[in-house]
Amino acid sequence: MASTVVILGSPRKGNSEAIAMAIANEAKANGNTIKEYRINSLKNAKGCQSCYGCKKAGKCVVKDDIGEILDEIRMADSVIFATPIYFGQPSAQFRMVQDRFFGYLNGDFTTNLPAGKKAAIVVTCGSGLEGAEATAAQLEGMAANFFKMNVVGKIVKGAMMAPNAASDDAAIMAEAKAIGQKL
Repeated sequence: MASTVVILGSPRKGNSEAIAMAIANEAKANGNTIKEYRINSLKNAKGCQSCYGCKKAGKCVVKDDIGEILDEIRMADSVIFATPIYFGQPSAQFRMVQDRFFGYLNGDFTTNLPAGKKAAIVVTCGSGLEGAEATAAQLEGMAANFFKMNVVGKIVKGAMMAPNAASDDAAIMAEAKAIGQKL
């Protein structure tokens, strides 16, 4: 049975989460087990401490709730990355987890993650797609180039100010379902 980790970077249950969970629900319908993490709900979470302990240990050595997420990603077959855009950037919650991916890199900056994991990327914004598109491209590059993941789908949507804008849009939900079938 395949496993999927869902990283939900929004501080609220909004549009990026609705899309990510539609992808995850379809993957679950196809037999995947799902582990979802709402970063804003973590009780004990720290950003990267730049301690370089990961370069000796082969994984992040910070002991907190994000460490569990990193371990789950290491074991998973696929990952769904989801973040809204705030001021042209991923949310602070998402960035805190993303920075900890430094632990997936060896001292020579090769990955210590098993190659071939599947990835899906979801980025939403209220207006102006430039920041969302740049963030999605950066996440895709990180996943494919640094961590040798196979990006099977990417959803980047603007005009997502209304809390249910994504879930009420049949085309977006169909796109999410199609990506979920690839995980």
